[in-house]
Amino acid sequence: MDDKVFNKIIHELAKENGYSVTRILDGVYEFKKGSKKVYIKGKNFGLNNALSTALAKNKAQTYEILRRNNIKAVPHYELYQPLEYAIFGDQEKRNKKRIASIIKKEGLPLVLKPAEGMHSRDVSLVYNKRQINKLLRDLFLYEKTLVLAPFRDIKHEYRCIVFGSKVELVYDKVRPVRVKKKKLVFGLKSAIVPKTDKAYKKLEPLAKKAAKALGLEFASVDIIESEQGFEILEINSNVCIGHFGNKSKENYKLVKAIYKKAFRKAIK
Repeated sequence: MDDKVFNKIIHELAKENGYSVTRILDGVYEFKKGSKKVYIKGKNFGLNNALSTALAKNKAQTYEILRRNNIKAVPHYELYQPLEYAIFGDQEKRNKKRIASIIKKEGLPLVLKPAEGMHSRDVSLVYNKRQINKLLRDLFLYEKTLVLAPFRDIKHEYRCIVFGSKVELVYDKVRPVRVKKKKLVFGLKSAIVPKTDKAYKKLEPLAKKAAKALGLEFASVDIIESEQGFEILEINSNVCIGHFGNKSKENYKLVKAIYKKAFRKAIK
């Protein structure tokens, strides 16, 4: 649904600005106006530099940058594929030692997921070393790096859209990640958080600091609220808000207005 909404908005923006648009490959659009051609891939519109995009893509690297800038974030600890990193020695042994250290520091259960995964694909709640080791064997067949993170009992999960030095939109996913029969269940609903809300006043500066620390011009910053307070969960340089835009006409207008700003900057 996110891609359908995004595709619709892209075609509307192109028409409104006198451009023809062609989806030449999955996620790649060509905009043409006379002899001028502009390309975008994904939903970052080329506004973020390569380094910032790469850092935001990896959850462990994002956490490390935020930690070093004194920005509160959920810890994400990287585990490396044994064969891929065999050049550095016995990586499997290193992983086992690191897992033991993480369990000692963070306790159980933990959340295991791909370091560069999106959405909820291959995300598992793990309760012991045996379960972790089994999942590692399976996931390392096609993942280069994985991360372990402490489990949080989430009260709210917010998405903040940052453009430049401004927060354009904040919404609460309403039904955050929760545990059901020892498995993670991911919420889908969303509600706008008004600027007058107490939570907004805490979310806005945190989102802006996080995007700035990674050098991102256009980003979505996911922030959770739990017993540990407000923490950055992850940052994405691809701003996926089509699902939110599909909820109502008002939401669609908000999403289109945000993408319009990004589009206009991209075609300059």
